[in-house]
Amino acid sequence: SSHFCDQLLRPSLAQPRSWRLGWAAMGAPRTFAVALLAVFALRPAAAEMYCGDANCYEVLGLERVSADAAAVKKAYRKLSLQWHPDKNPENREEATAKFQLIASAYEVLSDEGVKAAYDYFLDHPEEHMYNKMRYYQAVYQPKTPLWAVLVGLTLVISIGQYYHWRERAKSFMQSPALVKLIEDEYLANCKGGRHGYQTGELTAARKEEIKEAFLERLRHDPECPLSFPKWSNTIVPTLVFHAPVAAFKWAKWRITNHSDIQAEKAKEAEEKRQAEEEERQEQEEKHRAAVEKDEKRARNAALLAERKRKEEEKRQRWAEEAAQEEAERQAESAAGQTVEGKIVSVEELRKKGNFLVQVSYGKDGQERVQLVVDREVKVGQGAKVALEGATLPDGKVAKRTKVAGEWSEGVLLSLGSAPAVASVEETEPADAAAPEEELATAGDGDGESKARQRKKKKG
Repeated sequence: SSHFCDQLLRPSLAQPRSWRLGWAAMGAPRTFAVALLAVFALRPAAAEMYCGDANCYEVLGLERVSADAAAVKKAYRKLSLQWHPDKNPENREEATAKFQLIASAYEVLSDEGVKAAYDYFLDHPEEHMYNKMRYYQAVYQPKTPLWAVLVGLTLVISIGQYYHWRERAKSFMQSPALVKLIEDEYLANCKGGRHGYQTGELTAARKEEIKEAFLERLRHDPECPLSFPKWSNTIVPTLVFHAPVAAFKWAKWRITNHSDIQAEKAKEAEEKRQAEEEERQEQEEKHRAAVEKDEKRARNAALLAERKRKEEEKRQRWAEEAAQEEAERQAESAAGQTVEGKIVSVEELRKKGNFLVQVSYGKDGQERVQLVVDREVKVGQGAKVALEGATLPDGKVAKRTKVAGEWSEGVLLSLGSAPAVASVEETEPADAAAPEEELATAGDGDGESKARQRKKKKG
């Protein structure tokens, strides 16, 4: 069961001492390989390459143009026989050095890769680092075929995988948690529970049977370490068998379900197109809403500006009209403080020597002012009156006053000439006009009553 393995994998991470010692033993060859590579990489710069200071072609007595493989081999055989140390016993040291130089020249010129690097070295002696790189690449490059290297590496990895998984399985089998789980499996198979287990209900054979069944279940769990130690799980069977079989099954499934796959792709493409169309429409709707919002905002701003402009014009017009009215009022007030008119009615008051007079002025005599005077006046006589607030000749201001129980709304400044007395010949027309005078008198009475009402209101 996978949950058993989840519980047991944690303690199995602590590998046993034998596994650690195996890796420690493998560390020595690795250290030696690294040291060997360091020796080759850090060789002294002054180390001789190819034939040292000598020319390999000259050592073999060849011309560079005509030094093909056959000529190199022929020259080497001839010179090696000539300078072999056994054939020069009297001058062995010089013959040995010469023989080694001939062998080095042959090694250089017999290998096409090394020969090409050497020719480049002769043509470009100033490129020191590049020539060294080409020399070591040509001389020390692996001679083993690539496929053999890959096969060997794959086998080594497979062996390492197998032993690693086997060590993990051993550690898994030795973990205390697995022992506890096996004991729980024993208890689960006891009819008497723990008491039956302690009293020996299970025989040794039965325990072994339960244990093997439990371990067999774990071996079939792909997540459990017990299922790993198999050669079929290593990289070689995977590359040779499992991967091709899986690829064949996948290709067969693709061919068998080609129509369904194409239908699914078409469905996904249609869903993608619809989603893109919906997104495009949504973007267009947002753009349209934004444009309408901006246009509405612009219209509102224009209306607001127009409204403010009209209100400003209205306020300016009102201010101008108010100023004009104020100027007219002040002009009328300044001009209307002293008026001229005619006396339309005279009434003697109870206080002797005082008369209640009404003077009509303005356009068509529609305006009336009531005065109380202390001298005798006549109807139709012209009069100049200073209204309330007017400045009198003596510098005083005319005020509304109450005299003999009546309000005087101004001050009589002067009187005009009295009207002429009618002649005898005019008596009859005057008599004929009596009804008209009565009507006029009635009209005067109305004016008088209006003056009295205004006086009472002011009082």
